[in-house]
Amino acid sequence: MVVIKYILMIVFLTVNFNAVACKLGKLERFIEFDKGDLTIGASRAKDIALWFIDWRDIDGISSVLVMTYYNEEVNASRDISSIRLSNVSRLLAPLIAQNVKIEYVNWPRKPHSTAADNYYFNLLGISIQPKCIETHSCCGGDRR
Repeated sequence: MVVIKYILMIVFLTVNFNAVACKLGKLERFIEFDKGDLTIGASRAKDIALWFIDWRDIDGISSVLVMTYYNEEVNASRDISSIRLSNVSRLLAPLIAQNVKIEYVNWPRKPHSTAADNYYFNLLGISIQPKCIETHSCCGGDRR
């Protein structure tokens, strides 16, 4: 009986060996700014550029979304977030392949609490859609 149990376990593992969960990671980067700060900083800019280049050159990038929020009740907040987007745009522009769609979004947001405001209004997100989503080749694609 024990032998049959082990044989069934081996058959089960062999049959399900290729059934491995797939999760793409590191598709997003976030930049947390100090309140009122407009610049990324050399170290952060280098990290973002290297991350972007790795995706571009190794796996490919289909599209990019760069987004931030501004406090719609404070005029200066929109200007600050626009300048932050512009700075990131200048960082990414030379790194983008010609056929990659990139969208920069500056969304209005009503303030809810001081803690949330300090977080959302000082955060910029960069999200990548990998090329393998287009080609259905992520994690083995149709070969699974």
